[in-house]
Parts: sequence; structure tokens; C-alpha cells
Amino acid sequence: MIKILLVDDEVYARDNMARLVQRKGFDICVAGNADECLKVLKEEKPDVVFLDIMLPDLDGDHLFHYIKEISAESLIYFITGSGTLFTEEHAKELGAAGYMQKPVYVENLFNLLDEIKEKLKK
Repeated sequence: MIKILLVDDEVYARDNMARLVQRKGFDICVAGNADECLKVLKEEKPDVVFLDIMLPDLDGDHLFHYIKEISAESLIYFITGSGTLFTEEHAKELGAAGYMQKPVYVENLFNLLDEIKEKLKK
């Protein structure tokens, strides 16, 4: 089963997205900040990370590099509500697998999860 780590400090958004991911048949773990993310990353070894750009303790750009150091094989998808500050082009420059704009719509999320299943074939 594909394991996804969802990192978002907005509890309501994180919990709703986690339920949707789980409903699509993925194993899900969550973190609310960078410190929790790094701990869960080491313990759970996720295949995919959905990473919010704006976290209270570290921005997504910097956390992205820490994640890659710990788990180079994990696919990282940025999620953000501040699209004007962070673009899909910037995400790709960093080496991210993709980018999602908040609010994350169910149909878009499900399409992305289908793509991930196909890509990882687990």
C-alpha cells in the first residue's frame, strides 16, 4: 500500500484531506509542523509527501530539502493557498513531483491520487 505523509498546520484542511486520501485506499500519516514532519518521515518512511508551503516553524522550501536528505525517494507535492507567492514552476525548479493549489478540490485530489497509484504501481 502506498503511504502518504500530509504536512499541514491547518487542522481542518489536514483532517479532511487525510480522510479523502484514506478513502482512496492509501495509508496516511499526518504532521502539523516541520518538526513533526521530520519525526514521522523517519518513522513511517512514506512514498509520497504532501507538503504545505506555509508552516509555523519552517517554510516549505527549506523543509523540502530536509525531506530529500532523509528520504530522497519520496515524491513531494507542494500544497499552498498562496499561489501568487509560490508557483508550480518554482516547485518544479526545486525538484518537486507536483503542486496543488488550496483549496484542494476532491476531484483534483482524486485525479492526482490516481496518477500517483499509476506512477508507483503498489
